[in-house]
Amino acid sequence: MDDKLQELDALQRTLNHSIDTFRCELVAAGLPPLSLQATEPHPLDDANYLPPPRLYEARRLAIASIVQLKSLLQFPFEKASEEAYAVYDRACLDVMIYTGLADCLGKAPDRKKGLHVNELQKELDMDGRKLTIVLRYLSTQGWVRETDEGTFTLNRPGYELLQGTLGRKRLRTPYVPEIAGTLVNWLQHPEWKYSDSAVQTPLQIVHNTDLPLFDWVKTRPDVYPYFSEGIRAVGDAYIRGTLTDYPWKSLEGKIIIDCGGGTGVLSIELAKTFPSLRFIIQDLPEALEQAKSQIKTLLPGADEEGRVTTEFQDFFAPQCRKGDDYHYLFRHVLHDWADEDVTKILKRVAEAAGTKSKILFMETVSIPGIIRNFGDETALNALNGITYESVSPPPFIPANLGAASKPREGLVLHLLSMFNAQGRTMGDWKRLVETADLELVKIHPMRADVSVIECALPASKTCEVC
Repeated sequence: MDDKLQELDALQRTLNHSIDTFRCELVAAGLPPLSLQATEPHPLDDANYLPPPRLYEARRLAIASIVQLKSLLQFPFEKASEEAYAVYDRACLDVMIYTGLADCLGKAPDRKKGLHVNELQKELDMDGRKLTIVLRYLSTQGWVRETDEGTFTLNRPGYELLQGTLGRKRLRTPYVPEIAGTLVNWLQHPEWKYSDSAVQTPLQIVHNTDLPLFDWVKTRPDVYPYFSEGIRAVGDAYIRGTLTDYPWKSLEGKIIIDCGGGTGVLSIELAKTFPSLRFIIQDLPEALEQAKSQIKTLLPGADEEGRVTTEFQDFFAPQCRKGDDYHYLFRHVLHDWADEDVTKILKRVAEAAGTKSKILFMETVSIPGIIRNFGDETALNALNGITYESVSPPPFIPANLGAASKPREGLVLHLLSMFNAQGRTMGDWKRLVETADLELVKIHPMRADVSVIECALPASKTCEVC
């Protein structure tokens, strides 16, 4: 049999299996059928709903299969042509958000029918002829549909463009197209191309600044709120998986040090969910002022009760909290720093940790997208419990599940472009941990954009202390 036909058959079987599994899991969870033409969001679209493990992975595997099939079947020139115009993807979404077009369609008296471009022209004072072309382009990606010639309405994903949604906040992150546009020049920059400095990135090229990202945004009050909102949206979108897929209750009885905890959002959410846990948010003074305000707003009384408190700590300096009474947590911190700096940070924790302390960091673990022509085509069947595990890739599906990992890999690429952030694999993390005189205990996958990397003092160090 022809190799390509074998690949086609394998991908078809994987797609069928993942869709059949997804459908069964919808029924088992008591969820309604999916429809692009729904006039309201589906429960699966709500960030506060956490899909069961098998449903979550079936959806990811279906997406991976569909895009692998598309790449297999599509005329390569047409694939290249799509990418030639991909810059208009974000531009057309900007039109939807910044002109009020999305909100106008969302307020249509009849959401099934939508609005004619002449009505949109009158409402928005924009040329209906031009809007037609923009909306037809967006319809090829499922954001809208044309219900009659010149009449458009939002598809279900389009509701994520409406005022107040997490998707809209994410899309309002400023300067992403401009930063991306300098990538090719940055990668070939004579002085910077091998640099890991946070002040030698596309950000400095675009804005003609010598400041690193976080210092630069402080000088731009017009940008800072949208930048912060975009970062917060990522955490909020995956908060249920974050709270569920690590055994946080196992940390009871000790104080959790939230190192570089910023505004304290994670500690506050964990304290809400697990009232017996206690947290100290450590950071620099400016961040701590915001953290104190967040605690008072989101969890009144927690500071006074000692459930969530704050204190100054530079994580490059000796850690002031030492011994078995503490666990140490880093969330979205270590990817900001080069290997040498991460080693310094972790060594400070290793010096302070007790033999019973856990050192946790919540980070993206990049998975090489290796494709093999073998694997378990029915791996979803093994995910029958409530404990989340990521599915092993079937034949001809990338190990990182390809298109299903695009949001995560896109974030890694953007962070690289913004401040030379690192995209580390499990092997990279293990090497860094061991260089810092720690031991990698386990990587906990989560239904989120990050995993929890759990470390401790190595057994040899534990014996020395004993």
